[in-house]
Amino acid sequence: MNNEEELAFLEAQLQWVKQRDALLEQVESNLYEMKHIAEQVASNHKSISANEKRRLNERFTHLKIKVTELENQLHTSYN
Repeated sequence: MNNEEELAFLEAQLQWVKQRDALLEQVESNLYEMKHIAEQVASNHKSISANEKRRLNERFTHLKIKVTELENQLHTSYN
């Protein structure tokens, strides 16, 4: 492998790592939001209205789906 080929390979690897890092940052952000929702419900479960619980559950479910999609992207980009 000559220097230009090696440089192109390393640049491609760097781009791949940057893409994975961005996906992992999104996963982390969503997981923190899910944690916040869970803590909010756990600490205020008696005082939260049924509508608010439903809204939080919908948001939690949406985030869970989003995390699964991001994990699939990570798995896909790895192969």
